[in-house]
Amino acid sequence: MRVTSIKRIAALDSIRGLLLLLMTINHLIWVSGGYSIIQNVTLQPLGQFGAAECFVFISGLLAGVIYSRDSLTNQQITTKAFHRAFSIYRYHVSCLLVVFVWFFIASQLLPSALPILQQSAHNVIDSPIETLLASAVLVNQPSYFDILPLYIVFMLLLPFLVRGYRKGLGWLIISISIGIWFFSSTINATVLQPLFDIVFSNFKLQLSYFNIFAWQLLFVSSSLLGFMLQNKTLHWRHPVLTVLAVIIAVGIFAAHHGAFVSYGINRWVLYSYADKPELGWLRTLNIAVWVYLIAVIIQRNPSVLHIKALSYIGRHSLRVFSWQIVVVYLSAPLLHNLRLEPYYIVVVIVISTSLWFAAWLSEKKWANKTKIQHWVSYVTVIFLIAITTNYVSAQAVSPLTIKISNLVDSKTLITVLVYDEKDDLNGRATVHYKKYSPQQVIEGITVESLPAGNYAILAFQDKDENYYLTRNNDGMPVEYFGLSNNPVLQGSLVMEQIKFSHHKSQTQTINFY
Repeated sequence: MRVTSIKRIAALDSIRGLLLLLMTINHLIWVSGGYSIIQNVTLQPLGQFGAAECFVFISGLLAGVIYSRDSLTNQQITTKAFHRAFSIYRYHVSCLLVVFVWFFIASQLLPSALPILQQSAHNVIDSPIETLLASAVLVNQPSYFDILPLYIVFMLLLPFLVRGYRKGLGWLIISISIGIWFFSSTINATVLQPLFDIVFSNFKLQLSYFNIFAWQLLFVSSSLLGFMLQNKTLHWRHPVLTVLAVIIAVGIFAAHHGAFVSYGINRWVLYSYADKPELGWLRTLNIAVWVYLIAVIIQRNPSVLHIKALSYIGRHSLRVFSWQIVVVYLSAPLLHNLRLEPYYIVVVIVISTSLWFAAWLSEKKWANKTKIQHWVSYVTVIFLIAITTNYVSAQAVSPLTIKISNLVDSKTLITVLVYDEKDDLNGRATVHYKKYSPQQVIEGITVESLPAGNYAILAFQDKDENYYLTRNNDGMPVEYFGLSNNPVLQGSLVMEQIKFSHHKSQTQTINFY
């Protein structure tokens, strides 16, 4: 298969576009503290793997193909790969600067937006210079700023990988990569924390969500596959492999969607073997079988997975990905304020469609049709829209402070759940779910930007760590707990007993039983 066919297979562009769209939707929901049923489709619909892993894998595959052409010398590969790494770095720093400017604007014009922003990027207001410098050298990585640094490191590593592949040492390189992945839980970035603390002593760093020592396996293995495809040394299809891949994929899919719950196999059990930051073995296996199956589909019919709209954003993946980082931060306060509204997910999807605008801008840039004054105009308009929408949405919300008294157990963490009046008290709390230390809840914790409405609070100490309030055969709780309105509980929880109205800033004090 020639490099040109690999590089421009429309299906691969479509897949990259789909992955970018899924990541954007997920990031917008996460950054705003919201929830939507659409996440059943956007998070991990096919099993124990998601969009980020596949995005890194495809990037490695294409890098292995493009940078291993026979026409390129080792020196040319090094020059091109380093230039690409620097290009990615420029986009990374540009995104940092825009987000830091947004923090400054919010601190002056939208102070109510700061709490939700600071959950994703720490220390920006308290230590702006140190935080920016630490982020610029890729040590500090705010939320959603951790994929590009991975790719920068991998591109710097690529020339050495290709040299090894050309010398026939692919087997050794992949063996070393697997070994590093196997021991990655003991050699992650936290090992370097003491050194970081010496250099950046004024604040606690945000380290990457992803363990680079684990995730390097995705890039190394995919770049080796790309090299082998380019050099036509990979004979990968076999009927037995196809059948085996289908069986494994279907089995994990069924388990992931609850087919074996009666046997004690649920998503939590699966995730213990498919840890995302550490790239658990089950996640790695799940990715591998789906990569194989999708490759079979593409080889049989290269156009079957091609969707023009997705291919359009997939062709401009670097700029589109960088755009979504900025959009996520610009939209966070607005979406947080709207997270309980029925049209919340519609707003998320509308914002996600801006990816096509980013692709259009990228296309204009390549065609040299966009002048500097146009760029200034675009950025100015985007900031004005962000400021206006966030300001307007902030007028309809107010904070809720929750304090807990009569604590007996001063050690066990306290789970605080805030329900909307339409929620099922035996189900998921759609407004707020978080664990706090006893000291925190005694002093009071605050749920920011809560829209006017009726809510209910349940707080308990999850002594048996089963994620819910444990009860006896009579339905009465056996763990320390408390409820809004502090009712005398004589049976099952009833929303009418514990719901309260929220129309302005207030404090709810809950007594524990």
